[in-house]
Amino acid sequence: MQRLVVAVLLVANAHGWILNTLPKATPISRISPLNMFSGAGTGGESDEVAEANAKAYGMSLKEYQLAMRMREQMANALNNFRATGKSGDVEVVYDGNVKLQSCTISSVDSGKEQLEGDILKAWEQALEGAAKEGQAQFMKMQSDIQKEMPAKGMGM
Repeated sequence: MQRLVVAVLLVANAHGWILNTLPKATPISRISPLNMFSGAGTGGESDEVAEANAKAYGMSLKEYQLAMRMREQMANALNNFRATGKSGDVEVVYDGNVKLQSCTISSVDSGKEQLEGDILKAWEQALEGAAKEGQAQFMKMQSDIQKEMPAKGMGM
């Protein structure tokens, strides 16, 4: 898959289809606001719906509200995080949901092999950073829940 993407980019560049017609930094537009977190937020539910959801998950209303608040905090942190990979004339940026935000190739003068290597290296760096942040935010959310439950009088 990696080689296919690189090959497509290199062929398109060789024919002047992409790099000569696009601005230097082309952010990826979001078609949909969906990300790895979906479902009800902390403030969008009526009390009856929140109680029904809590019951469906086997939680008290307080536990459910805490879980939804923590989920929202984690989603916001991941949406705002940016992991950047840079190699040579290539820069790749992913958010914490491991969604590509931008890919910038500032020059293609280094040759096909060098450009291919730079694309793969920058891509791997950005993906690794995004994946690590996702894991770190999940661990933080678990830790925050463990701290807040006893403080709010909820059992574990």
